[in-house]
This record gives sequence, C-alpha cells and structure tokens, in this order.
Amino acid sequence: MRQLRILFINSIQMWGGAEVWLMDVMHGLEKRGHRVTLICRPNTILEKNARAEGFEVFPIRMRSDFDPFVIREVVKIIRRKKIQVMTTNMDKELRFGGLAAKLSGLKAVIPSREVDYPLKNRLRYRFTYNYLADTIIANSNSTKNTLLKEAPWLDPDRIKVVYKGIDPAPYLKNPEEGAALRKALGIPAGAPLIGFVGQIIERKGIPDIISSIPMVLQKLPGARFLFVGEGDLSDFLLTEVRKRRLEDRVIYAGFRKDIPAVMKAIDLLILPSIVEGFGYVLIEAMAAEKPVVATNVSSIPEIVTHGETGLLVDVHQPRALAQAMAAVLSDKPSARAFGETGRETVLKKFTIDKMLSQIEAIFAESAYA
Repeated sequence: MRQLRILFINSIQMWGGAEVWLMDVMHGLEKRGHRVTLICRPNTILEKNARAEGFEVFPIRMRSDFDPFVIREVVKIIRRKKIQVMTTNMDKELRFGGLAAKLSGLKAVIPSREVDYPLKNRLRYRFTYNYLADTIIANSNSTKNTLLKEAPWLDPDRIKVVYKGIDPAPYLKNPEEGAALRKALGIPAGAPLIGFVGQIIERKGIPDIISSIPMVLQKLPGARFLFVGEGDLSDFLLTEVRKRRLEDRVIYAGFRKDIPAVMKAIDLLILPSIVEGFGYVLIEAMAAEKPVVATNVSSIPEIVTHGETGLLVDVHQPRALAQAMAAVLSDKPSARAFGETGRETVLKKFTIDKMLSQIEAIFAESAYA
C-alpha cells in the first residue's frame, strides 16, 4: 500500500481507552510505512506520552469549536505536512478540524466515534457529519446503531464498524509478572483479587462497585479489590473506603502503565459501566485469560458473551454485581473456562493487526477516492 500522511486530532485531557487506542494505531501505522502527526492539547498526559514515544506532536490550545486561531493553525499543519487523511475523536475536533480541511482542500476527514451517545437531530450536527466528515468509524455495532437512532439524515453506509484490537503478545507470556505485582502491592498470593482498570469516574460505575464490596466480602472474606486509574471520583473512592473501613481490602494503585502485569495479577476484571465506548480493558483481561463481570450495555455484549467469557448484569445493580463476582470466583473450573474462551475470542476478533488492516483500508479508500 502507498504511504499515507495521516493527522490525528485528540482534545481529551485525561488518559483512557481512546488514548490507548490512538497510541497503538499510530505505532501500528508507522510500522506499516505511513507517516503520522498528532495535534493535542498542551501539557496533557497524551502529549507527554506521545513525545516520549517519538511521535511528531503539535500542541494547540483548543477553545471553541470554531475558533479561527485554532482553524488557522490546523490549516498550516495540514499544508506543511501535506496531510492526506485526518481523523478526529470528539465533535469539537471534527468541527474545527473539518473546517480546516475544507480550507486546505483535504477531503478525507474521518471521525472515530468512541462513546455510545446519539447524535442530536439538529442543524449543527447535520452540518458537521454530512458536510465536514467523509467516512465515519464506529467502534461497535452498538455505537453505529446509537448514532443512527436520532440521525435519520445520516447514511448508514458511511459508517464503518471497526472493533478495537490489541497486541496479545504481552498478555500471553511471563505469568510471573502477576505474582511480582501482587507482592509489590502487598496482596496475599492466595487472596481472590478483583480488578477495576479505567477512569475513576461516574460513567464507569465506581459507586456501584463500592456498594458491592461489602456484599462480596460476606461470601469471600479474603477477597481484595484493586483499582487502577485516575479520575474525578478518586477522592470519593478513597473517602468511601475509609468510611466503610475497607482499607485492608481495597488497594488504589492510581495510574499505571504496566497493564499486562495488572491483568496477570488479578483473578477477575469488573467493568460495571453505565454507558461505554468500547471497553478496551475487557479484551486486555480476556487476552490474559481472566474472566470478566460487566454490565449489559453499549458495546460490552459484543465483546463479552454471557456464560462463555464472563457474566453480564444490569446497570446500577450492586447486589447483582456482587453475586456475579462471587459466583465466578467461587467456581474455579468455570472461571478458568471463561478465561480460556476469552483468550480465544481476542485472538480471533480483537487483534491489533486485524484492526490496523481495516483502518488502513478505510483511510486509503477515502484518501484516494
């Protein structure tokens, strides 16, 4: 395939699944011979990590959606780097980036929809998605269906579903990393360890997890809970842990980069989201042969098959969540079977090579149409 010059724009200030995906995609496309450039906000974790990985980064202070200064700066970058494809993450980026593309004569503007929220049936959204965007990438069929639900004016054929993918290799080897991490965190070797990995925010169901912990401990007194991530509810989490006197059962590890080691250390991953983008951590846990308990929302049922790779529960049901966690951890043969099937699923459907090939084809089709 001919080399493409690709511009990614991301305005998020926190670090989450979309940013992990972005770094993986940029690395993968570079390895396939393409040239990638990133525009992001200055002084963010994304800027720091992207620079550390050697990517070309242009930090821009992104204010209003149609800020003429921002549009002018993006136009300069498009022309200087001779960009052929632009891909955006949020509607804000699509608006100022799309206008900059129009002014630069760039046709291939491809937004990636990461969260299961509908478009509003308003002129502003019609303009954004019908005039500024070319092809649209959705991370699941659920996200695609949600997009179309309130937007009958959007052509379904313009939306391409591309599941997220990971490099499974780090999760398939060095199982001793899990034991080493447990020891470093002071977690007993035989204690059932339930892990949450992600942003510590309302949307991820953090209050429901906290409410479920005492119920799990009634059935599994030796269990431990490991939280990995940062977010608006970090202080709330720590306060609730102290209030409920769970300091010896809950470990808050904050932001960590060694996610493969985390997945090898835990016995079960939980993700009780209220609404979800893709649930990147689900395939990471599954690659490490770990069972999962999650909510039956958004893209999650497309990743986790109830009764085969884990258990699904309804949203805002701490008791059901606790019962599912206890059920999985109390039945080791089933937990092992869930993990084995989960790994098989990842290797078949959710590898980075499969994802990159689909993205590369979409980018090329749009750039050379």
